[in-house]
Amino acid sequence: MAGRDKVNPKEYLFRDVHPNILIGMASDRYAGWVGQIYSADRYKNRITERRHTVGGKSFTERILPVESVREYFEHFSVLEIDYTFYRLLLDEKGNPTRIITSWVNTSVT
Repeated sequence: MAGRDKVNPKEYLFRDVHPNILIGMASDRYAGWVGQIYSADRYKNRITERRHTVGGKSFTERILPVESVREYFEHFSVLEIDYTFYRLLLDEKGNPTRIITSWVNTSVT
């Protein structure tokens, strides 16, 4: 589609959203956000890579260090922790739990 690469940021007025509506992402360590959400200098030479294979095709995942979550919360007040989508949480005996995980940063006002 023509013009899709030219997005006008003023079209997204998230600052006017009702204060009881919280916006966040599921990927707090996504290296693709360096320069948009995360400061490039802060994580220079600290991005790690993991290789994955899905459906016979390989790809490389680039990951920021875990402390990047501090900078994430400068922009968003909610973080979805969705690792149970990929792997069940296990109890101390190795049995799947019924825990559903989501975490809200209660320190953000």
